[in-house]
Amino acid sequence: MDSLSADDHQRSTYSAHAFNNYLFVVNSMLELVQRKLGPQADAEVTRWLNLMKRETNRMMITARGVLTSTHDALPPLLSEPASLSEIAESVCVVYRDMARQKRVRIQCKGPATRDRVLTDRVAAGAVLDNLMSNAVKYSQVGTAITVTTTIRHPDVVCSVIDHGPGISEADQVQLFQHGVRLSAQPTAGESSTGYGLAIAYELAKALGGQLSCQSAFGHGSCFAFSLPLDQPTFNPSTEG
Repeated sequence: MDSLSADDHQRSTYSAHAFNNYLFVVNSMLELVQRKLGPQADAEVTRWLNLMKRETNRMMITARGVLTSTHDALPPLLSEPASLSEIAESVCVVYRDMARQKRVRIQCKGPATRDRVLTDRVAAGAVLDNLMSNAVKYSQVGTAITVTTTIRHPDVVCSVIDHGPGISEADQVQLFQHGVRLSAQPTAGESSTGYGLAIAYELAKALGGQLSCQSAFGHGSCFAFSLPLDQPTFNPSTEG
């Protein structure tokens, strides 16, 4: 395989993972719609929803096939002013309904003052999407997930804390490696590709930030995603 086709193939892995996460959200939303409609739903509407779920599941299988077939490379990244706490809040909104299916509460807290970072909003969102996806998958029924964004100079840090099974010391050694499935299992039979945390880790580094984990087996996990705080340079000419 020449270098150009290899690069294209590698980038497709990242796209496949993002697509797989999107399909997971769509599938979960379809299930919520079906539950809301209940057994008295129109038969034709039910048939349409079942068709959409079947096709969504089929595409998830296709995306996972791409994920396990190649090495990964980072996509091009942008840099623009953004608020990490606002990105975190938008991700929490997406996963809140899915968490309710497991009677899991998502609590989202931001800093006292607005944070500002220079980052690629989509890539930063993808990091937090992976962390939230895992937190929901591994949380025990009836527990809470706490997402807290704080300003800790010189960084802005977003922490995702769950009350799942935790991560063993053996798993922590290979936590951010590609294709590694942890020994802990999702609490409601959800699927895991073994690529999400590896991709999130590499994206965090490419954005100039860090992704770390603190966990004790049997006592949940805390993942912390940090980005450098953007501090605009003082310009005397702007003072009047």
